[in-house]
Amino acid sequence: MLLSDRAKDAIKVALAMVIAYAIALYMDWDRPYWAALAVAFISLETSGQSFHKGLQRLGGTLLAAFMALTLLSLFPQQRWMFMIALSFYVFFCTYMMKSRHNPYFWNVAAFVTIIVAVDAAASNQPAFYTAVLRIQETALGVITYSMVSVILWPRTSSKTLVRTSKNLTKSGLALFQSTIDREFVSNPHKYLQQQGEFSALQAKFAELSNIAELESYEVWEVSKQWKDTGKLWTQYERALEVWRQSFNEVDDLELETRIPWLTRYEAEITRRFKTIIDLTEGKDVKPKPLFRDFHIKEIDISGLQYFQKAALSLYIHQLDEIERITYQLHELTTVIFSENTSNQLDFHVKESTQPDVINMGQLKGALRAFLCLWVAYLSYIYFPNLPAGTVLVILAGVYSVTLSSNPYLKPVSILVPGILSSAFGAFIYLLIMPHLHSFWSLGTVIFLSVFAIAYLFHTPQLILGRMFGLANFVMMTNIANHQSYSFNFVADQLLVFLLVIAIYAAISIFTFNLRPEVQYLNLLRRFFASTNFLLTEHQKEPHLEPTKLRQYIRRHHLNEVESIPHKMTGWITGTSPGLDKHQLRRTVIILEALSIRLSVLINELKIAQSSQLYAALRKDIHDWSAQLKTDFAELVKDPTGATIGEAVRQCALSMPEMETTIAKVLEERGKDGIDLEERLNIYRILGGIRSVCRALEDYEDQSLKMDWPQLQEARF
Repeated sequence: MLLSDRAKDAIKVALAMVIAYAIALYMDWDRPYWAALAVAFISLETSGQSFHKGLQRLGGTLLAAFMALTLLSLFPQQRWMFMIALSFYVFFCTYMMKSRHNPYFWNVAAFVTIIVAVDAAASNQPAFYTAVLRIQETALGVITYSMVSVILWPRTSSKTLVRTSKNLTKSGLALFQSTIDREFVSNPHKYLQQQGEFSALQAKFAELSNIAELESYEVWEVSKQWKDTGKLWTQYERALEVWRQSFNEVDDLELETRIPWLTRYEAEITRRFKTIIDLTEGKDVKPKPLFRDFHIKEIDISGLQYFQKAALSLYIHQLDEIERITYQLHELTTVIFSENTSNQLDFHVKESTQPDVINMGQLKGALRAFLCLWVAYLSYIYFPNLPAGTVLVILAGVYSVTLSSNPYLKPVSILVPGILSSAFGAFIYLLIMPHLHSFWSLGTVIFLSVFAIAYLFHTPQLILGRMFGLANFVMMTNIANHQSYSFNFVADQLLVFLLVIAIYAAISIFTFNLRPEVQYLNLLRRFFASTNFLLTEHQKEPHLEPTKLRQYIRRHHLNEVESIPHKMTGWITGTSPGLDKHQLRRTVIILEALSIRLSVLINELKIAQSSQLYAALRKDIHDWSAQLKTDFAELVKDPTGATIGEAVRQCALSMPEMETTIAKVLEERGKDGIDLEERLNIYRILGGIRSVCRALEDYEDQSLKMDWPQLQEARF
């Protein structure tokens, strides 16, 4: 009977752990469990992922060793200055974990500095010895697992990348077809599930495209094309959602009649996806020119009012964006899977999104780690009878830094896996290890224990249990050449764990109030505050060049508007059972629609700054946005939507006035006297205004269904 992938992965982790222990014990190194911890934390699905994470762990350890020695040399007899410098360095590293590419490097750089500096300060061993020992033990663990994963059932990232690319394309095609079939209306649960699967595959693809080049020359040779493909998939996800948001605006326009090439367009996009799938499967695909001749002038706009033309213009613009993205995806895939990798492409893929300025979630996480470290340190100083005082400081830093990126995780939820894994380690340590008299018997126990933990906690959803299980097993067994056994050691370890969780919970509750209802409302207010800022920004005179700082802040608020609805979704699960979670999710969906429509409108307004048509409409648009700004400012104070009706009514009154103004300008200058793109741009602006108004109406209606009193109820 063939072994499953689950069993193979568990065997590799267990075997690497035994080998790491064997080498460290043979070399008579202190604390061989450091090498075992490196094995536990870098074991991932593919060899490339494990090696990449191992390099980050080793690099972070090198930086941590340097920083620990530097801090100890600067403040050898000044414990308060030492702690101030250490905590600010940990704060910086924890905040830098927001990096998309190397978060684990900064994680290791933070907590290993705490381990080396605090341990060396309280130990008889020289600090340099502790730092070097940590480096060599980490290197041993990384090299051991990397060698085992390469030799034993190797699973390369390049093959996984190709397989993920195929699955991502299939998911993208399914989402495209579901969007055409309006499944968001007929079967919203299925559609949202498809979106979630697509996002998960997209994240996995982005990670693998950065890793696979480390282990495959074929991937390295076209690494730029792989990364550009990842950027395009990000653009595709947003373009598809923007397109879906416009359906309600054009439902009454008989699209099949007014857009004669719509059926061919849908068939062409589908054909491109199927060709990409065939290429990823290694099939021999004969090159065939892509049809791109979708002429915008072939649209029938007779009898349409200006706002209907605006809605149709937005719809066509979004079709054009999806066509561009799928064309570039097709061309990039052709280059990646062709033998001639020197093929020239006639386009350049830009970054999908600009980096955010201030990551508020990670900033709060860094401050939480900072405070946890100080509470543990003050407890160590002023309560000298606490068991394993230095271990308390170290573990408080390790846990708070590691958990800083996961604000949704309740401290109480850590207790169960922590206590169970500690009990398992204590059982091995107290009842089995005293009867072992050779490394063969000890190695067998290590192998079976690690195999059981890795096998039981195999799936990504159980990764937290796996990390706790392996780490607590390693720490509780405390394997060394000079082994001793004590029940007090077990009790102290468990007590320290409980104290660390208590500190983390106290900081989370009393300082940041991480109650899901509070966070949901806070994010809602932040969303409206950022939209308020962006509306203020677009009203500035076009000839005034914004300063670098202003551009910086604007980018932050754009990121807030785009990312906050997703963050709100993460808090819904933990809300009170009495709240209707369906209504909470419905509110988030409306905010996502408002976010997309606002960003599209603001982009079109930016393009139109020098347009004469826009100059004629500037006063009407500014009056509308001024009223909207006022209402958003009120929503920051009171997000229940009680004050939003005025902006909706103002929009209804402004629409006919804007339409009359456009008709007058076109009549004065003549239709042919105005550039087509300028006319289309102003149509898209009008369509954007109407779509924003409709999203506000939806929010106003939805706010009536929300149980605001219970959501705002003050509770501990």
